[in-house]
Amino acid sequence: MASNREISRLFNLYAELLLLHNKNEDLSKQLSGSAYRLRNMDEVGGLPKDELGKLFRPTIIRFIEELKMSGTIEELDELIQLTPAGLFEMMRIRGLGGKKLSILWKRAKIDTLEGLLSAAKNNELTNIPGFGLKTQQNIIHNIEAYTGNKDRFHYASVADLASMIVKALQTVLKTKLISLCGEIRRQATTVPGIEILGAIKPKELAVSAIRKFLIIQSSNNNQTNAHTLDEAPVTIYHTNTDTFYHELFLRTGNDGHVKKVLNKLKAKGTFRSEEEIYKNAKLPFVLPEMREDVGEWNFGNEKQQLVSVEDIRGVIHNHTTWSDGVDTLPNFVNACIKRGFEYTVISDHSKNAFYAGGMKEEKVLRQMAEIDRLNKQVAPFRIFKSIECDILVSGELDYSIDLLSEFDLVIVSVHQLLKMDEERATGRLIRAIEHPYTTILGHMTGRQLLIRPGYPVNYRKVIDACAANGVVIEINANPYRLDMDWSQIPYALKKGVMISVNPDAHSISEIDNIRWGVSAARKGGLTKEMTWNAMPLNSLLKWLKNKKPGKPVAGNRKTAKSLVK
Repeated sequence: MASNREISRLFNLYAELLLLHNKNEDLSKQLSGSAYRLRNMDEVGGLPKDELGKLFRPTIIRFIEELKMSGTIEELDELIQLTPAGLFEMMRIRGLGGKKLSILWKRAKIDTLEGLLSAAKNNELTNIPGFGLKTQQNIIHNIEAYTGNKDRFHYASVADLASMIVKALQTVLKTKLISLCGEIRRQATTVPGIEILGAIKPKELAVSAIRKFLIIQSSNNNQTNAHTLDEAPVTIYHTNTDTFYHELFLRTGNDGHVKKVLNKLKAKGTFRSEEEIYKNAKLPFVLPEMREDVGEWNFGNEKQQLVSVEDIRGVIHNHTTWSDGVDTLPNFVNACIKRGFEYTVISDHSKNAFYAGGMKEEKVLRQMAEIDRLNKQVAPFRIFKSIECDILVSGELDYSIDLLSEFDLVIVSVHQLLKMDEERATGRLIRAIEHPYTTILGHMTGRQLLIRPGYPVNYRKVIDACAANGVVIEINANPYRLDMDWSQIPYALKKGVMISVNPDAHSISEIDNIRWGVSAARKGGLTKEMTWNAMPLNSLLKWLKNKKPGKPVAGNRKTAKSLVK
């Protein structure tokens, strides 16, 4: 049976093809909504029909049951057969949904990415209804972004697979001299594929046990090119036992890092470990993930204090069914407790994010009451009352200062009107940072890796503002964001700004995003000491007490009823 991820992918494709062929828009909406929910649910493939009935509408259940029985959806297959091949690649361009593609295909007779780019550059799209000059410029920009990124993968999507391949090769070939190398060993946020170095000969890969998980495409004495069953590219570089560690060093760090070490290397020849290479160069050993020629040279001997997943004591920035999360507040809290955390911060969307179930004031107060009840039940575990408060275009926050004062802490983020120049974007963030009730700045640039670059900001000015106002900066651990960028962490640490590794969880399973945030944070040299949610509960409570402004005196305090007006 297909996984939730695969079912979700098929449903999204089906939804877009329905719009492309001008068929059943209501069904398209059902499929899109179900696809979104599936990505944040426990696996549904093994659920009986009556259990599925509690989660989905009858039509969606029919499709899931059909996938169980035949591995496909007949109606979807028919639409695929009716669709020109080039349109599937055009679907990958940001901003081009089924409706716009239908117009391009049926009115303008454009059915390839090359044809679309050519038409846009020749100013032909502006003659098509619904495609103005701005849309045409966006299409050119998004196609160029797509073609520049299409051969890269999110690190999180291949990390476990890569480790599995290395362990399998070590087991089958009975040698430990096989390792990841390149960007994937540095745990870059996106990677070109899986790169492996091995003290092995090409002919050793031609055994059936390896062909179960690797498909060999070409091979010579220097390297073997292959791909996984999921079509992730794999490059295996061949070396020998004597040169293994030296070549592993050469193939791991970026050019700047490698050159600086080589310039200090006193001896050449056989090295028995990478540690020996750094020792010979009279440099401290640098962990693979930090070899970027950014912050590692000023890190000294603190490498053992880099933050780890095990250091994280609390789950910060989470969404529940109160806004656009898929799990109820009690269920989410219980999942945090079972994972051994000490506290969690519930930060559903504020009212401006209406598209994500943003909460109006009255709803906020009802959620706070539920949190108060739950806190009595789950003590000593602590649930913090928070909000992911939209930063409006002006830089103001989405709620009045009276309501903001009721939260234990406030996370502020930009979600709408992302097209800004650097001056405007930076000013918008700084104004929000200077609000007396801002605690954490969420996803600093709004980027989505391999999809959109985010709005431009002067990150030094933003970090300076956080330092001046005692505001924590989030590294959003969603593997499609990882925002702030790890390369900005050294400057934040220099300015004394703490970083919080936040999953931005919209489901229980996404709590585990923390792993990817920690991975990125370590690249920038984030220590346990400077990780906000590595603090134990008592320390965090003291920090919040010192940070939060004094609440209004009794005579000026607003009543709960007045807050919802």
